[in-house]
Amino acid sequence: MDNRNQEILLEAREVCKYFPAKDFFGRKKAEVKAVDGVNLTIRKGETFGLVGESGCGKSTLGRTLIRMYDPTSGSVLFKGQDITRVKGSKLLPIHRQMQIIFQDPYSALDPHHNVREIIGESMAAVSGIAASEMDGRIEEMLKKVGMKPDDMYKYAYEFSGGQRQRIGIARALA
Repeated sequence: MDNRNQEILLEAREVCKYFPAKDFFGRKKAEVKAVDGVNLTIRKGETFGLVGESGCGKSTLGRTLIRMYDPTSGSVLFKGQDITRVKGSKLLPIHRQMQIIFQDPYSALDPHHNVREIIGESMAAVSGIAASEMDGRIEEMLKKVGMKPDDMYKYAYEFSGGQRQRIGIARALA
């Protein structure tokens, strides 16, 4: 299918993310170029996969694109809007539309929280949903990813890796 005419959801232009490296005494030594000059376009309805070796910058790029990290240089456009320098509470409407699902389902979920708390925390942060509606919405999210409503009272360690990944997807959908 030719999707060149479909709406561009996300575009990265020469995106770089560098981290300062320090020596033993805490003095700035150099910069670690975690992401260096990435260009990509993701269109509506398109599935996009990012593949690479461990430590190559996949997660850093993802966090930079959704603005969990500030890019060192380059620009990030979401639905045509340059979000590169958007800060603080102005990011909230953008974060309501963009989520990241981490690859490792074992480290992505807080072991001290049950599924209700994990998904509910995301809902409360971005949707402002009333507490009285929370359980119903969480049940709805769990059903969407093929889990049972009763699963909301269980903890991450009670699930398989695949089920944990579904919980992460439900959290992102919430």
